[in-house]
Amino acid sequence: MSGRSARGVWWRTHDALPGRAVWLAALVAGSALAFAGCSRTGPAGGSAASKAAASVTVAAAPASSSAAAPSSPVALPSPPCVPAKPHAAGSVDVRIRSGGLDRHYILHVPPSYDGTKKLPLVINLHGAGSNALQQAFYSGFQKKADAEGFITVTPDGTGTPRAWNFIPVPGGADDVGFIRDALDRTEAALCVDPARVYATGISSGAAMAVRLACSLQDRIDAIGVVAALWYPPDCPTAKPMPVLEFHGTKDPLVPFDGGTVANSGIPAPSVEGAAAAWAKADGCEPTPAKMQLTPHVRTLAYSECRGYVAVELFIVEGGGHTWPGAAADVTALGETTHEVNATDEIWQFFIAQMPGVTR
Repeated sequence: MSGRSARGVWWRTHDALPGRAVWLAALVAGSALAFAGCSRTGPAGGSAASKAAASVTVAAAPASSSAAAPSSPVALPSPPCVPAKPHAAGSVDVRIRSGGLDRHYILHVPPSYDGTKKLPLVINLHGAGSNALQQAFYSGFQKKADAEGFITVTPDGTGTPRAWNFIPVPGGADDVGFIRDALDRTEAALCVDPARVYATGISSGAAMAVRLACSLQDRIDAIGVVAALWYPPDCPTAKPMPVLEFHGTKDPLVPFDGGTVANSGIPAPSVEGAAAAWAKADGCEPTPAKMQLTPHVRTLAYSECRGYVAVELFIVEGGGHTWPGAAADVTALGETTHEVNATDEIWQFFIAQMPGVTR
């Protein structure tokens, strides 16, 4: 058994940021456009967005707990960058030309960066109608990067409202090419470990992370997403891909049991079916292990996969279209659980994947 599917729960305390809760209402409205806004073929979301701006409350910190994780094969160390690639810590706006369009992303470098030690990199993708700055705050990944020592790239989609062309629709923005260009530029300027490049996101950003897992298999080493999971029929299967997803059973936009994405008419697979499709592609044992982590959070975990990867699903009973453990509750999109923290769990999932192991 690979060992990673039976990981313990890794909870961290998120400090509430009440000063930013005011402008989070804009994020709420954008997130309500959700998965639907990614497709250039359907409506952008309308009524759900207007309802979503109704209420935002600052979240309480999650409870603290811990559990021992079983041992795994040891990862191979990465050689240092020679010569060094110095860069100041903090966030900076980066603008590039990609696919004939002016594109933007936020580059965040942790205080521990020294220009010689290769650091992991996380691509953090916002939902449709949101933006990079809002996603950085809502997910807390920049704060996590500072604590754990990794680099983040938080890009903006295109259009009004902003969206990701994850299908992709012909004639739409080449978002895969944009992310590739952003990675090229970042890896050229900073000491990045190319064996530890990961993608995360919520809703349509989650769907875009899935697209990257398929279309940038030479660059992406694992994905951990919230509120959207699918298995693209054109996805190559040569490289097994670690996949983690969080989904609420009461998600009002991307239904847990499958159906139609709200405000779009786009068909949505059942979440458990999508996880099973990824597990099959990764060559995992077909029956997942089940675990009740907290009163309202349970997991399905596929193991014995090719290349020591894992496929895991966190099911939030009664949860909405929200980021577990977020710094602010978006009540118009349903319940936000604080029994687990998606950012902490996703990061632990990422670092459990082993660079240097042939896949």
